[in-house]
Amino acid sequence: MSIKFSFFGKTTFSITLLGLLHFSPSIFASESAVELSAEQRACMSLRFDDFAKLERGDAATNVIESRFVKGYEMNATESLWAYKHSRLMGAPIPRSQKYLPDHCLVRGYVTPTIRFELRLPARELWNQKYLLNACMGFCGDVSPYPPMAGIVRHYATMSHDGGHTAYGFDGKWARNNEQGKIDFAYRANHVVAVAAKAIIEKFYHTQPQYSFITGCSKGGHAGVMAAKRYPNDFDGVIARGPTINYTDVNLVNCMDNARAILDERDEPILLPKDISKIANAVVNACDSIDGVSDGVISDPTQCDFDPQTLVCEAGKVQDCLSQQQVNAVKALYAPSKNAQGEVIYAGLPYGSETEWMGWVAPQLTQLKPFHYYAATEYLKYIAYPQALDVDYKWRDFSYEDEIENLAHVSNMIDADDPDLRDFKDSGGKMLVIHGWADAAVPAGATIKWYDEVEAFMESHNQEVRDFARLFLLPGAAHCGVDGPGNSTFDAISALEAWVVGGVAPSRLMTQKENAQGEVVRERPAYPYPQQAIYDGRGDPSKASSFKIGHLED
Repeated sequence: MSIKFSFFGKTTFSITLLGLLHFSPSIFASESAVELSAEQRACMSLRFDDFAKLERGDAATNVIESRFVKGYEMNATESLWAYKHSRLMGAPIPRSQKYLPDHCLVRGYVTPTIRFELRLPARELWNQKYLLNACMGFCGDVSPYPPMAGIVRHYATMSHDGGHTAYGFDGKWARNNEQGKIDFAYRANHVVAVAAKAIIEKFYHTQPQYSFITGCSKGGHAGVMAAKRYPNDFDGVIARGPTINYTDVNLVNCMDNARAILDERDEPILLPKDISKIANAVVNACDSIDGVSDGVISDPTQCDFDPQTLVCEAGKVQDCLSQQQVNAVKALYAPSKNAQGEVIYAGLPYGSETEWMGWVAPQLTQLKPFHYYAATEYLKYIAYPQALDVDYKWRDFSYEDEIENLAHVSNMIDADDPDLRDFKDSGGKMLVIHGWADAAVPAGATIKWYDEVEAFMESHNQEVRDFARLFLLPGAAHCGVDGPGNSTFDAISALEAWVVGGVAPSRLMTQKENAQGEVVRERPAYPYPQQAIYDGRGDPSKASSFKIGHLED
């Protein structure tokens, strides 16, 4: 049965009686109980708007919650994680940020099951731009923190779950779930952008002037994938620590690392107490190569640390490693090679040891290292159209033997195609940022991909630096702010200057902050292959003490 009612005395809606059961009672509040502005009413009415025909139904969207939020004070957890996510996104906000600007909070989903959260700054605050934060890892969660961080800088900001519910490196959602894999691989970021732009237009009565996508790890992969598959979706891309060749990341990099750090009983070879020994030895051997002793290895390729120096001498058991442990460390640093001896994936870089806790050594005794979960969950549930037998033994897997059988998932999810001409022709710009201390995805893999893009573009008489630039950050970890190097950088402003103003970034200023969010060190990063070189005289905590050059010079 259909009925009509007046919404706050302004607008008449026709809905089914059954539909009333899903609406919050607050929408029936009398006009005398609360006086709402036109903007607040527009926000609340988004849940009644019909977004079912987006892309002729292929991006059918339903808003299940929309409410206007005024004067919201973040609790301590929200404030901390909004701060951290802002740095992950390359759009930093102050550590002291407690209040969120007034905004319209929208939650919903795009068919079949891609949940999202979109926060729209109040109309007088909006900067006319849309910012999508792509999900990380194996996705599975709609994080509220990126949108919180984004609206502080007045972007209409969205996050989503990749099309499924999961936690960490949980791949079970993908078991015999082809549509779920497609959404996770590339479709989700496209259709949520379609949905966001439609909702933005309904709320602001105009489309965003510019659209950006940002993210780290799988979120960095998302930006590169969008540039390839949907070159008109985003004007700008920030790809941090990107898992560009996603199949190789999991089934070569993580798989080989898992084999290196687990014994034949799948017990960890390296324990948390061993990590600091390794990290200290590497820093002592290689920190000063750049002329600055600051706990940061500026260029791991210039380091020639020998793990064998860590082995215990006869009769010694303290402050040293067993030969089995040393062999594991050597395997982690070594690149993965095929049967012909060709490098197919970079090894972990020297200086990444500060992030080995979790990735290489288990955080808790009941857990295994993250490399194991990333490899085995991907293998069991994502890698093949039909999931492997539940009793399949992961050590039996051979990447080289399975390349042809992996072609289906590789074609779906890998973003390593170097042909980005359509993105360039659309006017798109891309910042690729990778930390040298990344213990999850070696920076060498991103360098290899970028070199391939450069070679392809040059073969078509085009210059990669005209639309995409790579910045390598010494001491920066995978997606966090806790590495020894500088992890704060305003990539979104640099990207906007390039997209909007046509000013290509000649450098990216990076900062190191203390626990209070105070800047204690600054250093420029220059587009690869250029590097920041200490001048040998000035204060090494000041950006002015560094010049552009090459460390090996």
